[in-house]
Amino acid sequence: MRFGIISNQDKDPQYAFARYAASKIKEMGSQAVIDDYYANSDLARDPNTEVATYDDCDLIFCLGGDGTFLSAVHDHFLKDVPMIGVNLGSIGFLAEIQPEEFDEYLTRILNNEYRIEKRLQLEASVIREDGSVKGTGICLNDAVVARGQNLHVFTLDLFIDKDYVERLSGDGVIISTPTGSTAYSLAAGGPIIKPDMHAVLVTPICPHTLHSRCYVVNEDSRIEIHLKNFTEPPILCFDGRNEIALDSMDRIIITKSRHPMKVVRVGHSNYYQTIRKKIRARGSFYEDGEK
Repeated sequence: MRFGIISNQDKDPQYAFARYAASKIKEMGSQAVIDDYYANSDLARDPNTEVATYDDCDLIFCLGGDGTFLSAVHDHFLKDVPMIGVNLGSIGFLAEIQPEEFDEYLTRILNNEYRIEKRLQLEASVIREDGSVKGTGICLNDAVVARGQNLHVFTLDLFIDKDYVERLSGDGVIISTPTGSTAYSLAAGGPIIKPDMHAVLVTPICPHTLHSRCYVVNEDSRIEIHLKNFTEPPILCFDGRNEIALDSMDRIIITKSRHPMKVVRVGHSNYYQTIRKKIRARGSFYEDGEK
């Protein structure tokens, strides 16, 4: 098999773990592949790696944290190659493998003991008042419409499947996939949804109202956000990157992407126990002594 490796050097100094992974892949009769981004690095000079394209890889190992995984998705999802995360970060909601488990999981993958999940992605387009397209983007976790730098609330109208829902005033709104339900949406009060569910979350951010509810809609729904006048320009952000500056009277249209993300899963895990442990590990509220 051919395994792509994407490594975040900030999380993997001198690409030490990437080189270890490449050596294990070679030892087990397969090939580790890196692309031109690493052409002038020590990783490219390692005898266990090949500089090529990820297009013909069987899967890609993403070494780092959730940000590394999301960046890899944004850069490479059109290659239609499944990805699996190795957690070199702090929490790793999107990671399947801990570093000490790499040898075991590699063996299981080589023995075809894995499955591929297709995760929903969302596409968004920003339409100017004159009808022209200002920009587009895609996300695995969430598309966020958020206020600008100054602490001013702004107002938007929410439509779902062309039906007017409500007017929201506050810091913005999060449109999240089930994969992203444990990210910004959760922090804003949204529910946790298993990644294999066919749903999209609409979660207001700090709404300036006595009504504060998250909407759960079908993944095939068309969500529209109509901006009103404001004093400080808000932004649209995809998975924490690729920002688009917004203007008054812009419309944002969000739909299901035609390109689901293929994620590798190895074996069975208790999703809710895993999420509980990862959320417990964030911050200072450890449940000492509990399993």
